[in-house]
Amino acid sequence: MSIDADKSGMGGQLWASGGRNKAQEKVLPLKPPAASTPQDRNYVAFELRDRAERLYIVRAADTSRFPSYNYLLDISYDHHHQSAFTLIYTFMIVEVTGWNLWPIVHALSFGNCACIREFHMKLYDVPPTGEPLIEKITITAADEKD
Repeated sequence: MSIDADKSGMGGQLWASGGRNKAQEKVLPLKPPAASTPQDRNYVAFELRDRAERLYIVRAADTSRFPSYNYLLDISYDHHHQSAFTLIYTFMIVEVTGWNLWPIVHALSFGNCACIREFHMKLYDVPPTGEPLIEKITITAADEKD
């Protein structure tokens, strides 16, 4: 250890604060999260982002989840009807049903899907014909108790 390091107050500690005291450190206040419901009632079944690390799963009447893409093992997809797919993680299974789901599955397979959103009549207007719509998201976690 150099003489300069001893003078800075590190005193041989690897992760020392460098002589700063607690009063000098700034703590930023936590801000409440933005509302998850959009101001307009336009329904968007999924959102894209380049190299998304996590998938935000928004359910209309239940808890949301943020699983990491690192734990996604497989995607099972109803190719002919485009009405269902299943995400198989190491710790949970996410079953999604709806209409025109191919664009969502395509985005998931490339790791570009940042969010999937369940439709609910009280929250959103019905999307135009031909647009993806997620009717139901069912999550079965490994840690759930019967």
